[in-house]
Amino acid sequence: MSVSAADSDLYDNTYSSECKEQDEIGVPDLSRKVGSVASDVELTTQTEVGDAPSVTTEIPYNVFNIYNAHQTYLKLHSGDKSMIYRKTEGIDVSYAQGKIDWKAVKDSGVEFAIIRAGFGNANKYPNQVDTWFKYNIEEAQKVGIDVGIYWYSYADNAEGARNEAESCYQVIKDYNITYPVYFDIEEPKHKLLSAAEVSAIIEGFCSTIESRGYHAGVYSFASLLNSKVYQQVLDKYAIWVAHWDVPAPGFYNDYGMWQYNAKGRVNGITTEVDIDHCYINYPYIISPDTYVPDGSETDSSEQIFPISVNKGVASGIDVSVWQGKIDWDKVKSSGVNYAIIRAGYGNLASQTDKYFEANVEGAEKAGIDCGVYWYSYAEDAEDALREAEACYEVIKDYKFSYPVYYAIEDTMFSSLSNQEITDIVKAFCSYFEKKGYYVGIKSYANFLNTRIDSSVYSKYDVWVSHYGVSRPAFKNGFNMWQFGNDGKINGINGYVNLDYAYINFPEVMKKNKLNGFN
Repeated sequence: MSVSAADSDLYDNTYSSECKEQDEIGVPDLSRKVGSVASDVELTTQTEVGDAPSVTTEIPYNVFNIYNAHQTYLKLHSGDKSMIYRKTEGIDVSYAQGKIDWKAVKDSGVEFAIIRAGFGNANKYPNQVDTWFKYNIEEAQKVGIDVGIYWYSYADNAEGARNEAESCYQVIKDYNITYPVYFDIEEPKHKLLSAAEVSAIIEGFCSTIESRGYHAGVYSFASLLNSKVYQQVLDKYAIWVAHWDVPAPGFYNDYGMWQYNAKGRVNGITTEVDIDHCYINYPYIISPDTYVPDGSETDSSEQIFPISVNKGVASGIDVSVWQGKIDWDKVKSSGVNYAIIRAGYGNLASQTDKYFEANVEGAEKAGIDCGVYWYSYAEDAEDALREAEACYEVIKDYKFSYPVYYAIEDTMFSSLSNQEITDIVKAFCSYFEKKGYYVGIKSYANFLNTRIDSSVYSKYDVWVSHYGVSRPAFKNGFNMWQFGNDGKINGINGYVNLDYAYINFPEVMKKNKLNGFN
């Protein structure tokens, strides 16, 4: 994507043109050692993540988790899961490419095009509609190329973003769009805003365009998406990440489209053009009733991506009241080694999980090692301390072979600062550490990467949640990975979360006399 200075001046001559820079985030270190716990605990067994999967510019190392992020959309349309994944090749274009011979583009193998509709508040400044938009969308569709849209943003706040969304809608409303409508947020000024401000801007545009009946998405460089966008926003909308000339995008979350080359050459286009891979079958998701299969669809990301997963030293599950009554003998027979059981939530011992006692006793009787987690709603460090006290009252009469985890993942944390969240984590964890427990933190990879001070990870263990990928995109050490949220296990009705552990926790607890072992 590129815009001339003259184009941007139509909006406000204080703004720079679109960023056309190499993303500063490099390829993630996929061979980094797993394992980071308090230095005074002796580890007797520790594993490393295996070699990174073989990747080329054709294949990113992770894949958009359609089952999680688009579950509402799929329920709305009763989607056929066998149609979800489909690898397609495309381009994104604007006025900068000039007049395009779309027949030649189609013949070159391009299957979709993301077309710039405009930029800024075009309702206020009508000349900010892309000068080649009408030609591009009509000619691309005429030759059978699927199209999506992007709108380049200069918004300073959510209200400005909503105005941009309405501008975009007025431009595209008469066309059939079969790929998402992407909010392109990459101006240098956006890097100077807080994560709360950037997330609010994205939400302003995407929720507005979604209310108009479109499938909303976000486009930006990996570095901005990693550092400036809240997890719940990344999970809610389709993600299109830009990272060029690398074997895999350095984006620490899930995505559906990757702009991997900014200097492509395609027949029918006289200039350089951005090249993209798409891994989600958006034409089906957006219009399932009219979609015509071509045989390239699949229900398995593994048929598109070479997934190489290190399964650790033990396989487990985590459960709560949501799983109801569990037949733990059947769970044990299915090969489950351990279970992390919700003890409760909030700052009152009366908020004990309804099935906590039955789950702990049933699992232990069946020979399954146990740990616990406490789900947080703490608003400050003092509140976190009350949660720790409540949790202790619930679990103090039990021995646990796995850690006590503090689950920091509720949407309420989006309103708190990084320092406030870090203080909350420290308050809870230090309380249990003083009580002689092996304590850890549980959250999503993006949240752990962006909202908690990394100094915490050198002191307390991490249980990272990241689904549908070959390894979690967490930048620090971890010893447990929640890799799936749609597991099916004998003895449990419905879905259950699935986990891998990377050290021998039972041996650690017993040898170091932690978690009630004396």
